Amino acid sequence: MLKLCRPHQAFNCNRLTLILIAWVLGGCAGQPATPPVMSLTSEACTTAWQDVERQLQQAGIQDAQGNQIPGYPYLRVNRTLADFDLAALTPAERHDWLYHALYNGERALRVRLTRLKKRHMLDPGWLMHCAKQQVAALGTDSRQWADLVSNVEVPDAYLDWRRTIGAYPLMRPILAYQVRGLQASQVKQFGTQTDNAVARQFAPELPIPDPAQVASILRHEPSRDLLGLPVFSQEGTETLLAYHAPHLIMASDKSYDRPGTPRWQDSQWVVGPPALAYTLITEVRWQNRWLPQLVYVFWFDERPKPHALDIYGGRLDGLIWRVTLDENGQVLMYDSVHPCGCYHQWYPLADRLRLNPGAVGDEIMTVLPLEAPANHRTMSRPVVHLASGTHYVTNVSFAAPPESITESTPYQLVHYDRLRALPDNTGMHRSLFLPNGLVAGTERLERFLLWSTGVLSPGAMRQWGHHATAFIGKRHFDDPDLLNRYFQPALE
Repeated sequence: MLKLCRPHQAFNCNRLTLILIAWVLGGCAGQPATPPVMSLTSEACTTAWQDVERQLQQAGIQDAQGNQIPGYPYLRVNRTLADFDLAALTPAERHDWLYHALYNGERALRVRLTRLKKRHMLDPGWLMHCAKQQVAALGTDSRQWADLVSNVEVPDAYLDWRRTIGAYPLMRPILAYQVRGLQASQVKQFGTQTDNAVARQFAPELPIPDPAQVASILRHEPSRDLLGLPVFSQEGTETLLAYHAPHLIMASDKSYDRPGTPRWQDSQWVVGPPALAYTLITEVRWQNRWLPQLVYVFWFDERPKPHALDIYGGRLDGLIWRVTLDENGQVLMYDSVHPCGCYHQWYPLADRLRLNPGAVGDEIMTVLPLEAPANHRTMSRPVVHLASGTHYVTNVSFAAPPESITESTPYQLVHYDRLRALPDNTGMHRSLFLPNGLVAGTERLERFLLWSTGVLSPGAMRQWGHHATAFIGKRHFDDPDLLNRYFQPALE
């Protein structure tokens, strides 16, 4: 490991800061020069990162995924990382925690540099070089660690001042009545097969990996870091995502019922071919163990309005489908939500989990237990049926798609980060998401009726980490304690 500059080397360190900034920002055309191998002070590294951040801010380039830690611009935290008792971590555990935070910071840096107009002039190599040095020192420096811990925060997705001004306690019974009505209609509709003559299937392009290959990965992976978080190889990640990717059965072949790719066109976002699923692997805590969750995000061009006063329709819609695996790699439960954070539905396997009624209170849950097939230990892809226009999940089955559905469109799996730097029609890149995590132009009329809930623009599409899923109480789709909070083993 490279040594840090000593105090008596201040002159050289200041000179290194200037060299670093000049190299990163000085307009090196073509292939960036290989940086000289030298150690950098914490001040030099932070100054370089802050200068790049300033350049990005001046260009209007931001990204709302993950929360940047004040004073540590190369680190970003999510709700999983913020959930740890950081003060109690050992130096070795700190190292692994910092590795995850640095990985988040590097992803945010790279997608923003891709969107920079003169991106050929910037290379993240120097910045990551010095950031890794600082991370190595942070884990063993108790004073710096205490300072970092005091600045780690991931704010919730609710605006409390709106709840205060909007008389939320008085509105709560009315909201509860409306949400329970919607929940009842969803439960009544669930179980409907989308097998009419115009229904269409969207299936993963890749063939289902051989169960023996999956079993081999699960036997040797995931390895777990010192925090207990599962860590997969790239091959393991791709295999698991391909193995569990769902079949979608759409109730029609209308353009708004075809999952596709978001594009910037005529000053707005549109969705068209090819069909893609944007994927992530995240984590959730279950009975003192961290479990992997496979996330698939599908986008649709719109939720059409049946009439002008419809409060739910508008530009863009979608479905987020999530698969939770147990520590043996078997499916524990599925759940889904729309990218607005709306219509969160849980599909636990009935022989694995059951709702803990004492933990729910007056929070409204849509729980739809599934009966797994006899061979559910080896089941992989579920068949998810969606209603036309609303894209509500109307059924989840494990049988083969209905024979009446003869047309099938393949979709590809790509990383969710692509949405953070999409090519536009000018030869540049832009994020699907605004700096506040919302998608421009996807506002719904319901935002006026639900203003007092504290949710920012209810009904609008939003970025990962910004999905508030409850109007009664508070709940987030990426909360790492959701399973512990609401479920218990079915056999207890």
